[in-house]
Amino acid sequence: MLFRNSIRLLTENFKNVYKILLYQFIVGLVAGALCVAMILPELTELVNSAPVQDLLTELKAFFTALFAADAEQLELVKENIFGDSGAFRRLSDLLLSKTAGIVLAAVGCLIVYLLKRFADTLCFFAVGGVMNDKMSSYTETPFAASYVKNIGKACRYALVYVPIAFAFDVATLGIAFLVFRLFGILTALSFSMTVIVLVQALKLTLTSRWMPSMITDGTRLRNSLRSEDKTEKKQRAKMFSTYLVSVYGVVIINVIAAICTFGSALILTVPASYFLFICEHFVHYYTVKGKKYFITFERIASNPDRGDREHFFDYIEDTNEK
Repeated sequence: MLFRNSIRLLTENFKNVYKILLYQFIVGLVAGALCVAMILPELTELVNSAPVQDLLTELKAFFTALFAADAEQLELVKENIFGDSGAFRRLSDLLLSKTAGIVLAAVGCLIVYLLKRFADTLCFFAVGGVMNDKMSSYTETPFAASYVKNIGKACRYALVYVPIAFAFDVATLGIAFLVFRLFGILTALSFSMTVIVLVQALKLTLTSRWMPSMITDGTRLRNSLRSEDKTEKKQRAKMFSTYLVSVYGVVIINVIAAICTFGSALILTVPASYFLFICEHFVHYYTVKGKKYFITFERIASNPDRGDREHFFDYIEDTNEK
């Protein structure tokens, strides 16, 4: 029911996908321009340097000799590339001489990436505010109004969430790299994808209540991070299972979209994936807290096992009507 209701909310409020798309497109352009500005000077100087040009020339000679099946020329080209004074050695010396500039550019790009993640999180928080108003009272709140209204809480949330999410991503890449070192390519690809899905599902499970708690009940961030009752803890396994299926579904849909449409459909499937997770966060929170919520104008969902016991039979009646 949780997954089904989340999908229904996604389709009923699909216009939020376009808002996420536009926002991320603008933020991505700004972030990309900043990264290019930091990388381009070093990259241009590197590409135009003599060692790189020599390496390109030798690689061209290598493929020419390879297709001509000239074994003697191949040995000569190999020496020119990998010898003690070859092009590869000269390029390595050049890179070592520019270590400081390369490290600064890499650090700068990392900072820009984290700032982009921070800005994206503000967008997701604003969309969460829109969804909360729609689910609680079927109110159409403009994205800009929600963004401004929740900017303070969103910044506090992003300051905590972004480093934690980045740590999960780094851990995922580290484990995947270790798997590739230990197993063959096909086994490593399968295990790596399994690790990625499991870690992302775990991240979503552990952080799913933070945003809804802050938006729906106005809970302070500190309390949102640690406040869980027994029922919420019992629901963790079910939530993890739902997120596991969701992450696999998102991966499958995005891969199919990338292959079948040569990547063009990703402009919709990627923001829709983010929006689906936001819907799941709120559906889980409303369900665990026993709150009724609008799926459509005619349909209201509720959890008869939680909430106001004095209206238990009202909950049962609502459920039977569905």
